[in-house]
Amino acid sequence: MEDNNVDYVLPVERDDLKPKRKKLDGIIIAIASLLIVCGAVVLISFFSPKTVEGSWELVVNPEITQATDDQIEEKDRVYYVFEEPNQYGQGKYKTMFNAGVEQYEYELSEENSVEKINLGSDNLEYKITGSKLLRTAKMTIILPAYTNEETGQKQEAQEYVFRQKKAPDYSKESYSDFETDSKLIGEWATNERTLSYYMYSLSYVETVNIGDNGIMTIHYESEDLALDRYMYYAYTAKDNVLTFSLVTDKETKYTVKYGFDEDGNLKFTEDTTSESIFADAFFSDFVYYTPENLPKPTVAPTEDLSNE
Repeated sequence: MEDNNVDYVLPVERDDLKPKRKKLDGIIIAIASLLIVCGAVVLISFFSPKTVEGSWELVVNPEITQATDDQIEEKDRVYYVFEEPNQYGQGKYKTMFNAGVEQYEYELSEENSVEKINLGSDNLEYKITGSKLLRTAKMTIILPAYTNEETGQKQEAQEYVFRQKKAPDYSKESYSDFETDSKLIGEWATNERTLSYYMYSLSYVETVNIGDNGIMTIHYESEDLALDRYMYYAYTAKDNVLTFSLVTDKETKYTVKYGFDEDGNLKFTEDTTSESIFADAFFSDFVYYTPENLPKPTVAPTEDLSNE
């Protein structure tokens, strides 16, 4: 007997024929939850005011009188680039200024709920405001007030302010048109160079790396001077003449001649540039060797010249 109140055209659902989705639904929910958590972590990392890693430009230096932002040339801008710290808050950072790069170590800590950063000397208070995601972050490092023990003069607290800004890539700042010499390409070094400092002669190693991308780097390294600096130059080479400029000042050009001795070592001549970081000639008349042929230095480190 038919029941007129039942529509027999509609399919009848049977529990034993239903697709078993409970397990699949659980997986989908778990994945969605994980994505939400990961998204939150990413957002926190972008917005967190505690993260120093990244590149910053020093925009307020109380030690010098600075021009307005639109008046500062690129060669006069100072950048700090912090690598991500390890689990103990320790990491490396580099400073970039006028085509020069130096690397140091830093350490983060917390004292009485105050965030501290040590850039190689004292633990200094720092704070980060703004948003990294919106690229409006600013970092302030505070040098506390102190009294000079010798003079008794008091110095007020000073604030160094950095703004979030992408640092330049010196390794890509070659001349718009340049030529290379296959015989020059590679790494050359001399360990015979010295610097007179009061009554001492301080030795340092100068390594010149000439790339096929139109960039030359000169690395100055010395244990006596606690020095580890790279200088970046754009260059072009033609007819045994090397022309180069700081990548931050390509209008000022230096020119030296070069050649090779019977052993294939590099020699520069007519070097009258007198513009290295020590105000002497870039290369002078020293012989530059490939790293595997670099002889032992003949100049003792920190040689005392007081008896000469």
